[in-house]
Amino acid sequence: MTRWWEWEEAFPIEPDGTALLVVDMQQGFIEPGSVLEVPMAREQIPVIQALIEGFRERGMPVAYTRFVAREDHFLPFYRSRAPQRGLDLAAPRSMFAPDSDDAKIDERLAPREGEIVVDKIAYDGFHQTELDDRLRSRGIDTLVHCGTVVNWCVDSTLRAAFHRRYQNVVVADGVSGYEHAGASGEDWVARELDFFAEALATVLRAEDVLAELGASET
Repeated sequence: MTRWWEWEEAFPIEPDGTALLVVDMQQGFIEPGSVLEVPMAREQIPVIQALIEGFRERGMPVAYTRFVAREDHFLPFYRSRAPQRGLDLAAPRSMFAPDSDDAKIDERLAPREGEIVVDKIAYDGFHQTELDDRLRSRGIDTLVHCGTVVNWCVDSTLRAAFHRRYQNVVVADGVSGYEHAGASGEDWVARELDFFAEALATVLRAEDVLAELGASET
């Protein structure tokens, strides 16, 4: 089996037209003891910080997605399965309500004024959001994906970007999973990265993404 690091890059990463997409790095996934805690995501905050700062230093766009639960905007299966997953999505004080602490992006990764932030109702960051329009309006055709959870929202958003003809890069040490469905978070990441590299994206470590962008500048 070919592993993710064995595939040759399918395209160069050029500063022009490339944006960093930070998926769901919210307190409800990062804070210790949260119902949907992903410890691996918390450990990756320094890596994602370095990516964000690297993009900002180069004047390259940074975009964010947030999962939110709203009574007027939801997918039925997600809402019906939520109680069995320990999620209280009922109004008036639902988990991941837009103004809740759960929905806040971790302050260490917080967006700056003018950066793209879109709220989504489930897994795919493009589904019923303005993400595609806002990226295209800035001339973006290449996305560097990082965040959580690798086999849920990262996977769904990456597939959607692929089918919208974006060129995609996934940051190997910047996506995270958690233990469920008989596999550890690390196992989920390993399997998904191999699949991503074969079918959907170039997979690189954060330092290699930044190094390639630096080389392109010179």
